[in-house]
Amino acid sequence: MERISAYFRNENEAESVKTKLHGLNVEDVLVDKVPEGNRTILDPIKDVFKGNEKDSDHQTHVLEFKVSESDLQEAKAIVKNNNGQFQ
Repeated sequence: MERISAYFRNENEAESVKTKLHGLNVEDVLVDKVPEGNRTILDPIKDVFKGNEKDSDHQTHVLEFKVSESDLQEAKAIVKNNNGQFQ
């Protein structure tokens, strides 16, 4: 199993991907806010999403999960196709 951390503009996007991953061999799926005090992670993510002013009103969220090697590429595609970013 490989651990993945994917970042999203808001909780709804992260939760949507979480639901889409249920058909794959995944474990320990968690959606959480990126802590405001963690500037080393938060700043680059904000740079990715700052192009749309409307999105700046949302908190940045992280989706963490473990995925089997056989489903890894599909899981990454689901994240990318739903506005997720990897650091």
